[in-house]
Amino acid sequence: MKARFLILILSLMVLYTYRAEAQVDVTINPVGLLFGDLSVGGDFILSDEFSIEGTLGFGSGSDDFTNLKWRNIPITAVGKYYFNPDDGADKFYASAFLRFINRGYTADDDTQTTYAEYSQTRFGLGVGIGYKAVSRSGIVFDIGLGVGRALLDNTKFESDGEEFIVEWPEIMFTGKLGVGYRFGG
Repeated sequence: MKARFLILILSLMVLYTYRAEAQVDVTINPVGLLFGDLSVGGDFILSDEFSIEGTLGFGSGSDDFTNLKWRNIPITAVGKYYFNPDDGADKFYASAFLRFINRGYTADDDTQTTYAEYSQTRFGLGVGIGYKAVSRSGIVFDIGLGVGRALLDNTKFESDGEEFIVEWPEIMFTGKLGVGYRFGG
C-alpha cells in the first residue's frame, strides 16, 4: 500500500512539474523539389538539448529521351543532441539515424525489344552532424550530413528476363537541407 501511494505521489509531482509546451519544427527540402523529390520532416523537440525527427520523402519521374522511369521513397528517423542551444533545440548537433529506402528504375523502349529494371530496398543506421538556425519569427533552417551502414540491402537488376543480384557497398549517406517553421512554445 505504501509503494502504491509513493508511486501516486511521484506521478503527480512529475505531471505537475511537466511543461506542456510542445514545439515542432516542420521543414521541407527545397533542393529535392528541383529534382522532383518531395521530402517533409517534423522535428519534435523534447528538451532544449534533444529532439526526434521523422522525415518522409517521395520522388518519381520519367525521361522520354531514354524511356527511363523512376520512383524513390525514403523514410528516416533521427535523434539529435544539441551541444549549446540558445533558443531550445538549435545550433550545432550530433545525430543518430535509422533510414529505410525503397527505389526503383525501369527502362523500356517503344519497340518492346529491351526491358530493364533496377530495384533497391535498404535499411540502415548511422551518425551525423548538423546545424539548425531558428529566427525570432520561427523560420527554421536546418543543414546536416550523416554516414552509416546498411544492415539490410536487397538490390536487384533485371534485363530482358534475366535477374542479377547486385553487390552494393554497405555504406549509407544521408543529407538534409531543410527550410520550415517552428510551431508551438
